[in-house]
Amino acid sequence: MIPKIINAIQNNLLVCFPTETVYALACSALDSGAIKKIYQVKKRSQNKPLSIFVDNVYSLTKIAVLEEKYISLINRFSPGPITYILPLKNNNILPNEFFKVSIGIRIPNHPIATSILNELKTPIVATSINISGEKSVCKASGIPKSIKRHLSAVVEDDELVSGIESTIIDLTLDKIKVVREGTVSLQTVNNMLSDRNL
Repeated sequence: MIPKIINAIQNNLLVCFPTETVYALACSALDSGAIKKIYQVKKRSQNKPLSIFVDNVYSLTKIAVLEEKYISLINRFSPGPITYILPLKNNNILPNEFFKVSIGIRIPNHPIATSILNELKTPIVATSINISGEKSVCKASGIPKSIKRHLSAVVEDDELVSGIESTIIDLTLDKIKVVREGTVSLQTVNNMLSDRNL
């Protein structure tokens, strides 16, 4: 099933697969048409940015500006269920109609998501597979039918899906800000920050 997912992403089609948090609706992060389609099927406002997945910290640094003081933080929690909001690099390879100043990036820690990213070697847009404003999906049976008919490939495997969304940390400000508490608790993040004097 993974080769089918990879082939679909390379052909700018929409796919769905499990992550360690919730099921992801995904496409190539390099194709405007595919990204637009994600907004349409989720009924999501284009004012709300989408996050991307990359395979490792090196790939992250090709897209976003990573200050040296945050490297240990990202190495500590990645791969894993934390999305980092970082400033975009000027030579941004992503479509600038969707990615302008900053970007949410995660390095997932789920064998299926990892296999897909390792094979692709390019960033993918990955967002929860739900109608905007509705509950995220943690079981394949919960994928909305209205979205499922737009998918070219789906991996159904509920085993390692926690059902809790990723924690979001904003690293674009003077002070680190936890935007959303998810799988990794605020306490865990704060302990890490105080240990490193961040």
